[in-house]
Amino acid sequence: MSKVLVIGASGSLGSVVAEQLSQKNQVTGTYCNREPTLKSDKVEYRQLDITDKTAFEGMDTDYDCVVLVAGAMPATMPGYVPQRYIDVNITGTLNTLEFCRQTKIPKLIFIMTFSDVSGAFYSGVPITTEQSRTLAMTGDHAVYGISKATACDLIEHYHREYGLQTILFRIPTVYCADDNVDFYVDGVKRTKAYVKMIRSVVQHKKIEIWGNPEHAKDMPYVKDFSRLIALAVSSKTAQGLYNAGTGSPVTLEQLVNEIIQVFAGDEVVEKIYRPEMASQPNFTFDMSKTEADFGYQPQYDLRSMLMDIRDSVEPAVWLSNDL
Repeated sequence: MSKVLVIGASGSLGSVVAEQLSQKNQVTGTYCNREPTLKSDKVEYRQLDITDKTAFEGMDTDYDCVVLVAGAMPATMPGYVPQRYIDVNITGTLNTLEFCRQTKIPKLIFIMTFSDVSGAFYSGVPITTEQSRTLAMTGDHAVYGISKATACDLIEHYHREYGLQTILFRIPTVYCADDNVDFYVDGVKRTKAYVKMIRSVVQHKKIEIWGNPEHAKDMPYVKDFSRLIALAVSSKTAQGLYNAGTGSPVTLEQLVNEIIQVFAGDEVVEKIYRPEMASQPNFTFDMSKTEADFGYQPQYDLRSMLMDIRDSVEPAVWLSNDL
C-alpha cells in the first residue's frame, strides 16, 4: 500500500482517480475552493491552493506519490483570464515539484493535454509519444497549451536534476459519468456535445450529425483512465510521457449509432446530417508504449461506456433543457 496525494480530487476526473486509488492505497485528496460534492469515505480531503507555496506547509511529508490532476483549462474558465493558466499550470506545478523535492517524495504523476500535438490531427497517422510539439499560437487554447507544455518541461528538469520519477499522461477528452454536463467554449458556457446528442435522442427521437461522420477520435472512459493511474502509482520503472487514449478511434457515425442503441433501444430515431457544420477532430493515439510499460488495456468499449454513463447518471439529466 502506498500513501498517495491526489491534487485536484474534487472534479469529474480527480474524484474518480482518488476513489480508484483508495481501493489499494492510503489517499489524501485536495480541493481548492469547493469541496467535492461526492466524497469517498476512504479518502481524506484537504484544502490546498497550489498557487500558494506556503499552503503546502500544512501537508503531510511522507507521501510515496503525488498525482497532479488540478489545472486551469479553457473548458472550466468563464471569460478569458490567461494569467490564471500561468498561476495554476506553471507556478502551481513548480510549487508541487518543490514540495516533492523538499520532502523527498519520489514520484509525480501529471495530467497533460493533447493540445501539444493538435497539429498532428487529421493526418490519419496514430500520434506517438515522440511526436513533435505543434502548439496552437492563436485562439483561446494558446496560453493554456503553452502553460501545460512549460509545466512538462519543468517536470523533466526535476527528473533530470533531482531524480524524481515523473510520469506524464497525455489525454484527449476523458468521458465521465456525472451530472457535470456543461463546459466553456471561448469563455461562454455551453452544453457538452455528446450530452446534447443524448438529450435530443431521449426527448425528440432525432439526432444531428455535424461535419464529416467518418472523422474518428479516441474516447477514453474515466474508469479506464483511473485504472491506468493506479498502474502508474505502483510502477517502479515507468518514466516520461505516455499516451492515455484507447488506440481505437470512434467515428462520429459509430458514436451516433451507439447513442441511439443505448438510449433509445428499438425506438425509431431520425438521423439528420449537417455536412456544412464543423467536424469533430480526427486523431488517434499510438498506445504501444503505455501497453508495454503498464500492461494496460481499456476495459470499456464505446457501448459499455455509454451504458455505464446511462446507468450512473440520473435520468433527469437527459430530460433537462440545453442552455
